[in-house]
Amino acid sequence: MSNSAQLDISDRDMAAQSSRQILKTADHLMERRQYRMALAGLLPLMQESSLDVAVLDRTASCYFQLGDCQAAISLVEVLIQLRPDLTAGWGKLAAMKHSLGDKQGAIEGYRKVLKEDKNSVFALAALNRLDPFRRDGQKASRLRKLSKSPKSPKLSNAERSAVFSALGQIEHASNRPNSAFRFFAKAKAAQKADYSPEVMEQLVDGQIEKFRKNTTTECHRDGPRIVFVMGMPRSGTTLVETILARHSIVGTAGESTALSKTLQVVRQHIKDTQRGADVWDWFGQLSEQEIAIFRQSYYGFLSQGTTVSNDVIVDKMPGNSLHLGLAHMLLPNAKFIFMSRHPLDVGLSNFSTIFGTGNQFSSRLDWIGQTTRSVYRSIEDYKQKLPDQLRIQSYQGLVTNPEIQIRALLDHAGLSWEPDCLSPQDAEGAIRTASVEQAREKINTRALGKWQPYEQQLQPLVDALGGPEWIQAWQTQDKMSASC
Repeated sequence: MSNSAQLDISDRDMAAQSSRQILKTADHLMERRQYRMALAGLLPLMQESSLDVAVLDRTASCYFQLGDCQAAISLVEVLIQLRPDLTAGWGKLAAMKHSLGDKQGAIEGYRKVLKEDKNSVFALAALNRLDPFRRDGQKASRLRKLSKSPKSPKLSNAERSAVFSALGQIEHASNRPNSAFRFFAKAKAAQKADYSPEVMEQLVDGQIEKFRKNTTTECHRDGPRIVFVMGMPRSGTTLVETILARHSIVGTAGESTALSKTLQVVRQHIKDTQRGADVWDWFGQLSEQEIAIFRQSYYGFLSQGTTVSNDVIVDKMPGNSLHLGLAHMLLPNAKFIFMSRHPLDVGLSNFSTIFGTGNQFSSRLDWIGQTTRSVYRSIEDYKQKLPDQLRIQSYQGLVTNPEIQIRALLDHAGLSWEPDCLSPQDAEGAIRTASVEQAREKINTRALGKWQPYEQQLQPLVDALGGPEWIQAWQTQDKMSASC
Protein backbone atom coordinates (compact mmCIF):
# COMPACT_ATOMS: atom_id res chain seq x y z
CA MET A 1 0.00 0.00 0.00
CA SER A 2 1.37 3.42 -0.94
CA ASN A 3 2.15 6.07 1.66
CA SER A 4 -0.53 8.34 0.18
CA ALA A 5 -3.15 5.60 0.55
CA GLN A 6 -2.09 5.01 4.14
CA LEU A 7 -2.39 8.71 4.87
CA ASP A 8 -5.82 8.80 3.25
CA ILE A 9 -7.09 5.95 5.44
CA SER A 10 -5.56 7.58 8.51
CA ASP A 11 -7.28 10.89 7.70
CA ARG A 12 -10.63 9.14 7.30
CA ASP A 13 -10.17 7.31 10.61
CA MET A 14 -9.33 10.56 12.38
CA ALA A 15 -12.33 12.29 10.81
CA ALA A 16 -14.62 9.44 11.87
CA GLN A 17 -13.23 9.54 15.39
CA SER A 18 -13.72 13.31 15.52
CA SER A 19 -17.32 12.96 14.32
CA ARG A 20 -18.07 10.36 16.98
CA GLN A 21 -16.65 12.65 19.66
CA ILE A 22 -18.72 15.61 18.41
CA LEU A 23 -21.87 13.45 18.48
CA LYS A 24 -21.05 12.27 22.00
CA THR A 25 -20.51 15.85 23.13
CA ALA A 26 -23.76 16.93 21.46
CA ASP A 27 -25.65 14.18 23.29
CA HIS A 28 -24.19 15.36 26.60
CA LEU A 29 -25.13 18.98 25.91
CA MET A 30 -28.64 18.04 24.80
CA GLU A 31 -29.18 16.07 28.02
CA ARG A 32 -28.37 19.32 29.85
CA ARG A 33 -30.73 21.28 27.56
CA GLN A 34 -27.80 23.27 26.11
CA TYR A 35 -29.17 23.06 22.58
CA ARG A 36 -27.41 26.13 21.21
CA MET A 37 -24.00 24.76 22.14
CA ALA A 38 -24.87 21.31 20.78
CA LEU A 39 -26.03 22.84 17.51
CA ALA A 40 -22.79 24.83 17.17
CA GLY A 41 -20.88 21.56 17.11
CA LEU A 42 -23.32 19.73 14.85
CA LEU A 43 -23.61 22.31 12.05
CA PRO A 44 -20.04 21.83 10.73
CA LEU A 45 -20.77 18.09 10.52
CA MET A 46 -23.93 18.88 8.59
CA GLN A 47 -21.89 20.86 6.08
CA GLU A 48 -19.43 17.99 5.69
CA SER A 49 -22.07 15.26 5.37
CA SER A 50 -25.70 16.37 5.11
CA LEU A 51 -26.75 12.73 4.59
CA ASP A 52 -25.50 11.33 7.91
CA VAL A 53 -28.55 9.97 9.73
CA ALA A 54 -27.09 10.44 13.23
CA VAL A 55 -26.18 14.06 12.53
CA LEU A 56 -29.56 14.79 10.95
CA ASP A 57 -31.37 13.31 13.93
CA ARG A 58 -29.53 15.35 16.55
CA THR A 59 -29.55 18.57 14.54
CA ALA A 60 -33.30 18.27 14.03
CA SER A 61 -33.81 17.80 17.78
CA CYS A 62 -31.78 20.92 18.57
CA TYR A 63 -33.66 23.07 16.06
CA PHE A 64 -36.97 21.83 17.43
CA GLN A 65 -36.06 22.56 21.04
CA LEU A 66 -34.86 26.04 20.04
CA GLY A 67 -38.18 26.80 18.36
CA ASP A 68 -37.26 26.46 14.67
CA CYS A 69 -39.83 23.73 14.17
CA GLN A 70 -40.00 23.94 10.38
CA ALA A 71 -36.25 23.42 10.03
CA ALA A 72 -36.47 20.47 12.41
CA ILE A 73 -39.29 18.82 10.48
CA SER A 74 -37.52 19.39 7.16
CA LEU A 75 -34.42 17.61 8.48
CA VAL A 76 -36.44 14.66 9.79
CA GLU A 77 -38.19 14.40 6.42
CA VAL A 78 -34.76 14.15 4.76
CA LEU A 79 -33.82 11.51 7.31
CA ILE A 80 -36.82 9.28 6.52
CA GLN A 81 -36.27 9.74 2.79
CA LEU A 82 -32.79 8.30 3.33
CA ARG A 83 -34.09 5.57 5.64
CA PRO A 84 -37.81 4.98 5.04
CA ASP A 85 -37.60 1.82 7.18
CA LEU A 86 -36.31 3.75 10.21
CA THR A 87 -39.22 3.66 12.65
CA ALA A 88 -37.46 6.05 15.04
CA GLY A 89 -37.47 8.69 12.29
CA TRP A 90 -41.18 8.31 11.63
CA GLY A 91 -41.83 8.38 15.38
CA LYS A 92 -39.81 11.59 15.78
CA LEU A 93 -41.68 13.22 12.90
CA ALA A 94 -45.03 12.18 14.38
CA ALA A 95 -44.12 13.50 17.83
CA MET A 96 -43.04 16.85 16.38
CA LYS A 97 -46.24 17.22 14.39
CA HIS A 98 -48.27 16.22 17.43
CA SER A 99 -46.70 18.94 19.57
CA LEU A 100 -47.38 21.49 16.80
CA GLY A 101 -51.05 20.60 16.64
CA ASP A 102 -50.91 18.68 13.33
CA LYS A 103 -53.03 15.82 14.59
CA GLN A 104 -53.53 14.13 11.22
CA GLY A 105 -49.83 14.34 10.39
CA ALA A 106 -48.99 12.77 13.74
CA ILE A 107 -51.51 9.96 13.22
CA GLU A 108 -50.04 9.18 9.80
CA GLY A 109 -46.54 9.11 11.27
CA TYR A 110 -47.42 6.70 14.05
CA ARG A 111 -49.24 4.48 11.58
CA LYS A 112 -46.04 4.36 9.51
CA VAL A 113 -44.18 3.18 12.60
CA LEU A 114 -46.75 0.45 13.22
CA LYS A 115 -46.58 -0.64 9.60
CA GLU A 116 -42.90 -1.49 10.15
CA ASP A 117 -43.29 -2.69 13.74
CA LYS A 118 -46.83 -3.63 14.77
CA ASN A 119 -45.70 -4.08 18.39
CA SER A 120 -44.14 -0.63 18.81
CA VAL A 121 -45.47 0.16 22.27
CA PHE A 122 -44.84 3.89 22.19
CA ALA A 123 -46.45 4.27 18.74
CA LEU A 124 -49.49 2.31 19.92
CA ALA A 125 -49.79 4.42 23.08
CA ALA A 126 -49.35 7.70 21.20
CA LEU A 127 -51.81 6.74 18.48
CA ASN A 128 -54.37 5.74 21.11
CA ARG A 129 -54.18 9.24 22.60
CA LEU A 130 -54.78 10.82 19.19
CA ASP A 131 -57.23 8.35 17.67
CA PRO A 132 -58.68 6.28 20.56
CA PHE A 133 -58.89 2.55 19.95
CA ARG A 134 -62.16 0.66 20.20
CA ARG A 135 -62.18 -1.65 23.19
CA ASP A 136 -63.01 -4.59 20.90
CA GLY A 137 -60.62 -3.51 18.13
CA GLN A 138 -57.41 -5.13 16.89
CA LYS A 139 -55.05 -2.55 18.35
CA ALA A 140 -56.62 -2.79 21.82
CA SER A 141 -56.32 -6.57 21.53
CA ARG A 142 -52.65 -6.17 20.61
CA LEU A 143 -52.06 -4.03 23.70
CA ARG A 144 -53.74 -6.64 25.92
CA LYS A 145 -51.55 -9.33 24.40
CA LEU A 146 -48.43 -7.26 25.01
CA SER A 147 -49.47 -6.67 28.62
CA LYS A 148 -49.62 -10.44 29.22
CA SER A 149 -46.34 -11.29 27.48
CA PRO A 150 -43.45 -10.59 29.90
CA LYS A 151 -40.93 -12.50 27.79
CA SER A 152 -42.08 -12.44 24.19
CA PRO A 153 -41.52 -9.71 23.23
CA LYS A 154 -39.37 -8.49 26.09
CA LEU A 155 -40.67 -5.13 27.33
CA SER A 156 -38.79 -2.54 29.33
CA ASN A 157 -40.39 -1.02 32.44
CA ALA A 158 -41.18 2.12 30.43
CA GLU A 159 -42.83 0.09 27.66
CA ARG A 160 -44.84 -1.99 30.12
CA SER A 161 -45.98 1.20 31.84
CA ALA A 162 -47.06 2.69 28.49
CA VAL A 163 -49.04 -0.46 27.61
CA PHE A 164 -50.95 -0.48 30.90
CA SER A 165 -51.59 3.26 30.66
CA ALA A 166 -53.02 2.93 27.14
CA LEU A 167 -55.28 0.10 28.27
CA GLY A 168 -56.43 2.26 31.18
CA GLN A 169 -57.33 5.07 28.79
CA ILE A 170 -59.29 2.64 26.61
CA GLU A 171 -61.24 1.38 29.64
CA HIS A 172 -61.80 4.97 30.81
CA ALA A 173 -63.26 5.92 27.42
CA SER A 174 -65.56 2.88 27.70
CA ASN A 175 -66.90 4.11 31.08
CA ARG A 176 -65.32 1.26 33.00
CA PRO A 177 -63.65 3.12 35.91
CA ASN A 178 -62.83 0.03 38.01
CA SER A 179 -60.97 -1.65 35.18
CA ALA A 180 -59.37 1.62 34.05
CA PHE A 181 -58.03 2.34 37.54
CA ARG A 182 -56.50 -1.13 37.83
CA PHE A 183 -54.56 -0.53 34.62
CA PHE A 184 -53.46 2.94 35.79
CA ALA A 185 -52.16 1.38 39.01
CA LYS A 186 -50.25 -1.27 37.04
CA ALA A 187 -48.77 1.42 34.82
CA LYS A 188 -47.43 3.33 37.81
CA ALA A 189 -46.17 0.17 39.55
CA ALA A 190 -44.18 -0.74 36.43
CA GLN A 191 -42.20 2.49 36.75
CA LYS A 192 -40.73 1.43 40.10
CA ALA A 193 -40.49 5.00 41.34
CA ASP A 194 -38.63 6.11 44.45
CA TYR A 195 -39.84 9.19 46.32
CA SER A 196 -39.73 10.69 49.81
CA PRO A 197 -42.52 13.16 50.71
CA GLU A 198 -40.67 14.03 53.91
CA VAL A 199 -37.97 15.87 51.94
CA MET A 200 -40.55 18.28 50.58
CA GLU A 201 -42.05 18.76 54.03
CA GLN A 202 -38.64 19.79 55.36
CA LEU A 203 -38.13 22.18 52.44
CA VAL A 204 -41.43 23.93 53.19
CA ASP A 205 -40.62 24.04 56.91
CA GLY A 206 -37.39 25.88 56.08
CA GLN A 207 -39.25 28.29 53.78
CA ILE A 208 -41.82 29.20 56.42
CA GLU A 209 -39.12 29.75 59.03
CA LYS A 210 -36.57 31.69 56.95
CA PHE A 211 -38.06 33.36 53.88
CA ARG A 212 -38.95 37.04 54.13
CA LYS A 213 -39.99 39.50 51.43
CA ASN A 214 -37.31 41.58 49.75
CA THR A 215 -38.01 45.19 50.78
CA THR A 216 -36.02 46.74 47.91
CA THR A 217 -37.88 48.81 45.36
CA GLU A 218 -35.07 48.62 42.79
CA CYS A 219 -36.28 47.57 39.32
CA HIS A 220 -33.67 45.56 37.43
CA ARG A 221 -33.42 46.35 33.72
CA ASP A 222 -30.71 43.86 32.78
CA GLY A 223 -33.13 41.32 31.37
CA PRO A 224 -36.77 40.74 30.37
CA ARG A 225 -39.62 40.86 32.82
CA ILE A 226 -40.48 37.37 34.04
CA VAL A 227 -43.88 35.90 34.81
CA PHE A 228 -43.58 32.58 36.62
CA VAL A 229 -46.44 30.11 36.09
CA MET A 230 -46.58 27.17 38.48
CA GLY A 231 -48.83 24.71 40.27
CA MET A 232 -49.23 20.99 40.68
CA PRO A 233 -48.60 19.10 37.42
CA ARG A 234 -51.85 18.76 35.45
CA SER A 235 -53.38 21.82 37.13
CA GLY A 236 -53.62 24.00 34.01
CA THR A 237 -50.17 25.59 33.90
CA THR A 238 -49.77 24.89 30.17
CA LEU A 239 -53.14 26.52 29.48
CA VAL A 240 -52.13 29.72 31.30
CA GLU A 241 -48.70 29.73 29.65
CA THR A 242 -50.37 29.50 26.23
CA ILE A 243 -52.89 32.23 27.09
CA LEU A 244 -50.14 34.65 28.15
CA ALA A 245 -47.93 33.77 25.18
CA ARG A 246 -50.71 34.89 22.81
CA HIS A 247 -49.96 38.47 23.93
CA SER A 248 -47.97 40.48 21.41
CA ILE A 249 -45.06 41.33 23.75
CA VAL A 250 -44.87 37.98 25.55
CA GLY A 251 -42.70 34.98 24.75
CA THR A 252 -42.32 31.71 26.59
CA ALA A 253 -39.31 29.69 27.65
CA GLY A 254 -41.49 26.60 27.77
CA GLU A 255 -41.17 24.19 30.67
CA SER A 256 -37.97 25.72 31.98
CA THR A 257 -35.51 24.32 34.51
CA ALA A 258 -33.67 27.64 34.77
CA LEU A 259 -34.80 28.45 38.32
CA SER A 260 -34.02 25.03 39.80
CA LYS A 261 -30.60 25.01 38.08
CA THR A 262 -29.83 28.46 39.48
CA LEU A 263 -30.83 27.26 42.95
CA GLN A 264 -28.39 24.36 42.64
CA VAL A 265 -25.60 26.81 41.76
CA VAL A 266 -26.51 29.10 44.67
CA ARG A 267 -26.57 26.25 47.18
CA GLN A 268 -23.24 24.93 45.96
CA HIS A 269 -21.74 28.42 46.22
CA ILE A 270 -22.92 28.77 49.83
CA LYS A 271 -21.48 25.34 50.64
CA ASP A 272 -18.17 26.12 48.92
CA THR A 273 -17.83 29.40 50.82
CA GLN A 274 -18.58 27.57 54.09
CA ARG A 275 -21.75 29.48 54.88
CA GLY A 276 -23.90 26.42 55.41
CA ALA A 277 -25.15 23.25 53.75
CA ASP A 278 -28.87 23.34 54.56
CA VAL A 279 -31.28 23.89 51.66
CA TRP A 280 -32.27 27.38 52.95
CA ASP A 281 -28.88 28.53 54.27
CA TRP A 282 -28.42 30.72 51.20
CA PHE A 283 -31.26 33.06 52.16
CA GLY A 284 -30.07 36.33 53.69
CA GLN A 285 -26.38 35.51 53.15
CA LEU A 286 -25.78 36.78 49.61
CA SER A 287 -24.36 40.21 48.85
CA GLU A 288 -25.93 42.45 46.19
CA GLN A 289 -23.00 41.63 43.91
CA GLU A 290 -23.55 37.89 44.34
CA ILE A 291 -27.28 38.30 43.71
CA ALA A 292 -26.53 40.20 40.49
CA ILE A 293 -24.22 37.39 39.34
CA PHE A 294 -26.80 34.70 40.07
CA ARG A 295 -29.47 36.77 38.33
CA GLN A 296 -27.36 36.59 35.19
CA SER A 297 -26.91 32.85 35.77
CA TYR A 298 -30.68 32.49 35.77
CA TYR A 299 -31.02 34.45 32.51
CA GLY A 300 -28.26 32.32 31.03
CA PHE A 301 -30.03 29.08 31.93
CA LEU A 302 -33.29 30.53 30.64
CA SER A 303 -31.80 31.23 27.22
CA GLN A 304 -30.22 27.81 26.74
CA GLY A 305 -33.40 26.15 25.53
CA THR A 306 -35.11 29.01 23.70
CA THR A 307 -34.56 31.73 21.13
CA VAL A 308 -37.27 34.09 22.46
CA SER A 309 -36.26 37.72 22.99
CA ASN A 310 -39.53 39.34 24.04
CA ASP A 311 -40.04 42.10 26.61
CA VAL A 312 -41.88 39.67 28.87
CA ILE A 313 -41.03 35.97 29.23
CA VAL A 314 -43.21 33.26 30.76
CA ASP A 315 -41.18 30.79 32.82
CA LYS A 316 -43.53 27.84 33.27
CA MET A 317 -42.58 24.94 35.51
CA PRO A 318 -45.05 23.35 37.95
CA GLY A 319 -42.37 22.63 40.56
CA ASN A 320 -41.24 26.26 40.73
CA SER A 321 -43.94 26.84 43.34
CA LEU A 322 -41.37 25.65 45.89
CA HIS A 323 -38.69 28.07 44.63
CA LEU A 324 -40.46 31.42 44.76
CA GLY A 325 -38.05 32.57 47.46
CA LEU A 326 -35.08 32.45 45.12
CA ALA A 327 -37.07 33.92 42.21
CA HIS A 328 -38.13 36.85 44.39
CA MET A 329 -34.59 37.44 45.63
CA LEU A 330 -33.15 37.51 42.10
CA LEU A 331 -36.09 39.32 40.47
CA PRO A 332 -37.91 41.42 43.09
CA ASN A 333 -40.41 42.68 40.52
CA ALA A 334 -41.30 39.28 39.01
CA LYS A 335 -44.93 38.18 39.04
CA PHE A 336 -46.14 34.71 40.04
CA ILE A 337 -49.25 32.80 38.99
CA PHE A 338 -50.15 29.61 40.85
CA MET A 339 -52.76 27.36 39.21
CA SER A 340 -55.24 25.82 41.63
CA ARG A 341 -57.37 22.95 40.30
CA HIS A 342 -59.57 20.52 42.27
CA PRO A 343 -57.10 18.27 44.13
CA LEU A 344 -58.97 15.08 43.20
CA ASP A 345 -59.03 16.00 39.50
CA VAL A 346 -55.31 16.82 39.74
CA GLY A 347 -54.63 13.61 41.66
CA LEU A 348 -56.47 11.39 39.19
CA SER A 349 -54.82 13.11 36.23
CA ASN A 350 -51.35 12.63 37.73
CA PHE A 351 -52.04 9.01 38.57
CA SER A 352 -53.37 8.24 35.08
CA THR A 353 -50.60 10.08 33.20
CA ILE A 354 -47.22 8.64 32.28
CA PHE A 355 -44.67 11.45 32.40
CA GLY A 356 -41.49 11.39 30.36
CA THR A 357 -39.28 12.34 33.31
CA GLY A 358 -39.75 13.50 36.87
CA ASN A 359 -42.96 13.64 38.91
CA GLN A 360 -42.05 10.48 40.82
CA PHE A 361 -44.62 11.42 43.45
CA SER A 362 -47.40 10.58 40.94
CA SER A 363 -46.75 6.84 41.31
CA ARG A 364 -48.81 6.47 44.50
CA LEU A 365 -52.02 8.13 45.65
CA ASP A 366 -50.71 8.79 49.16
CA TRP A 367 -47.59 10.43 47.71
CA ILE A 368 -49.78 12.63 45.50
CA GLY A 369 -51.82 13.68 48.53
CA GLN A 370 -48.79 14.43 50.69
CA THR A 371 -47.11 16.40 47.91
CA THR A 372 -50.28 18.39 47.22
CA ARG A 373 -50.55 19.39 50.89
CA SER A 374 -46.89 20.48 50.96
CA VAL A 375 -47.28 22.56 47.79
CA TYR A 376 -50.37 24.34 49.13
CA ARG A 377 -48.70 24.92 52.49
CA SER A 378 -45.83 26.56 50.63
CA ILE A 379 -48.12 28.70 48.50
CA GLU A 380 -50.19 29.84 51.48
CA ASP A 381 -46.98 31.07 53.12
CA TYR A 382 -45.81 32.84 49.96
CA LYS A 383 -49.24 34.42 49.49
CA GLN A 384 -48.99 35.98 52.95
CA LYS A 385 -45.46 37.28 52.29
CA LEU A 386 -45.87 38.27 48.61
CA PRO A 387 -49.55 39.26 48.43
CA ASP A 388 -49.26 41.64 45.47
CA GLN A 389 -46.91 39.53 43.38
CA LEU A 390 -48.59 36.12 43.70
CA ARG A 391 -51.96 35.40 42.10
CA ILE A 392 -53.69 32.12 42.95
CA GLN A 393 -55.67 31.34 39.81
CA SER A 394 -58.68 29.05 40.05
CA TYR A 395 -58.78 26.58 37.16
CA GLN A 396 -62.54 26.26 37.49
CA GLY A 397 -62.94 30.03 37.46
CA LEU A 398 -60.75 30.31 34.38
CA VAL A 399 -62.58 27.75 32.26
CA THR A 400 -66.09 28.76 33.33
CA ASN A 401 -65.59 32.52 33.00
CA PRO A 402 -62.55 32.91 30.72
CA GLU A 403 -62.74 36.56 29.65
CA ILE A 404 -63.06 38.01 33.15
CA GLN A 405 -60.33 35.72 34.51
CA ILE A 406 -57.96 36.31 31.58
CA ARG A 407 -58.35 40.07 31.97
CA ALA A 408 -57.41 39.65 35.63
CA LEU A 409 -54.43 37.44 34.70
CA LEU A 410 -53.13 40.00 32.23
CA ASP A 411 -53.62 42.84 34.70
CA HIS A 412 -51.68 40.91 37.36
CA ALA A 413 -48.83 40.35 34.88
CA GLY A 414 -48.77 44.06 33.98
CA LEU A 415 -50.06 43.43 30.45
CA SER A 416 -52.69 45.28 28.45
CA TRP A 417 -55.81 43.52 27.23
CA GLU A 418 -55.51 41.70 23.90
CA PRO A 419 -58.43 39.61 22.54
CA ASP A 420 -56.04 37.00 21.09
CA CYS A 421 -55.44 35.77 24.63
CA LEU A 422 -58.96 34.31 24.56
CA SER A 423 -57.87 31.88 21.83
CA PRO A 424 -54.95 29.83 23.18
CA GLN A 425 -55.87 27.03 20.76
CA ASP A 426 -54.58 29.20 17.91
CA ALA A 427 -51.09 29.51 19.39
CA GLU A 428 -48.16 28.72 17.14
CA GLY A 429 -45.11 26.77 18.18
CA ALA A 430 -44.63 23.44 19.91
CA ILE A 431 -46.22 22.28 23.15
CA ARG A 432 -44.00 19.64 24.72
CA THR A 433 -45.94 18.65 27.82
CA ALA A 434 -48.46 15.94 28.63
CA SER A 435 -51.18 18.59 28.23
CA VAL A 436 -50.64 19.03 24.48
CA GLU A 437 -54.09 17.71 23.47
CA GLN A 438 -55.95 19.90 25.96
CA ALA A 439 -53.90 22.99 25.10
CA ARG A 440 -54.84 22.65 21.41
CA GLU A 441 -58.55 22.89 22.24
CA LYS A 442 -60.72 25.93 22.87
CA ILE A 443 -61.09 26.75 26.56
CA ASN A 444 -63.74 24.35 27.89
CA THR A 445 -65.06 22.78 31.08
CA ARG A 446 -64.70 19.10 30.09
CA ALA A 447 -61.88 18.48 32.60
CA LEU A 448 -64.04 19.49 35.59
CA GLY A 449 -65.24 16.69 37.85
CA LYS A 450 -63.42 13.86 36.09
CA TRP A 451 -62.62 12.39 39.49
CA GLN A 452 -66.23 11.63 40.38
CA PRO A 453 -66.51 8.15 38.75
CA TYR A 454 -63.32 7.23 40.64
CA GLU A 455 -64.40 8.50 44.05
CA GLN A 456 -64.07 5.09 45.72
CA GLN A 457 -60.64 4.35 44.20
CA LEU A 458 -59.32 7.78 45.23
CA GLN A 459 -59.97 7.29 48.95
CA PRO A 460 -56.23 6.87 49.76
CA LEU A 461 -55.65 10.26 48.10
CA VAL A 462 -58.44 11.84 50.16
CA ASP A 463 -56.94 10.41 53.37
CA ALA A 464 -53.45 11.68 52.49
CA LEU A 465 -54.83 15.15 51.75
CA GLY A 466 -56.34 15.33 55.21
CA GLY A 467 -59.83 13.96 54.61
CA PRO A 468 -63.00 15.63 53.33
CA GLU A 469 -62.41 18.60 55.65
CA TRP A 470 -59.22 19.56 53.82
CA ILE A 471 -60.95 19.31 50.45
CA GLN A 472 -63.88 21.39 51.72
CA ALA A 473 -61.47 24.07 52.94
CA TRP A 474 -59.79 24.02 49.53
CA GLN A 475 -63.16 24.45 47.77
CA THR A 476 -64.01 27.44 49.94
CA GLN A 477 -60.68 29.07 49.14
CA ASP A 478 -61.04 28.26 45.44
CA LYS A 479 -64.39 30.05 45.28
CA MET A 480 -62.78 33.13 46.79
CA SER A 481 -59.92 32.94 44.23
CA ALA A 482 -62.39 32.56 41.35
CA SER A 483 -64.13 35.77 42.37
CA CYS A 484 -60.91 37.83 42.11
